[in-house]
Amino acid sequence: MYAVIANVIKDNQLRTGAKVYILYCHGMAESPLVYGVAKGGKRIEKYISYKKLKKFRSQWVPQHIRHRVQWSYEDRREADKTAKSLELMWTNVRLFDSAGHIIQEGVTASQAFIIGSNIKFIERRYIFDERED
Repeated sequence: MYAVIANVIKDNQLRTGAKVYILYCHGMAESPLVYGVAKGGKRIEKYISYKKLKKFRSQWVPQHIRHRVQWSYEDRREADKTAKSLELMWTNVRLFDSAGHIIQEGVTASQAFIIGSNIKFIERRYIFDERED
């Protein structure tokens, strides 16, 4: 079983750079539920904005957290496709800290949704036909 993971850019509770598993996104399209290491060392679940995450990728899910992950994939290609679409959608989004200072320049969240709606993956398959004529 595979899941999408990412690293934290900036958050009050999660460690900066910590790897988090994206469990699922419930209702709020900008804030998925993630599971990762808090600043105190405990593992926590919390909602975090996609803007505060980077380096989306797929990874094998360890047995001890499989019951938490609702967005799981049997095929790694499907997990890679989801991770790549999140990466393309949220990498260049503007990010502010709690004081209102810009941490990362980029587009607005509404523009990210437009970008995400225009992402299309083309599946290429090559079939070798071995016919004897």
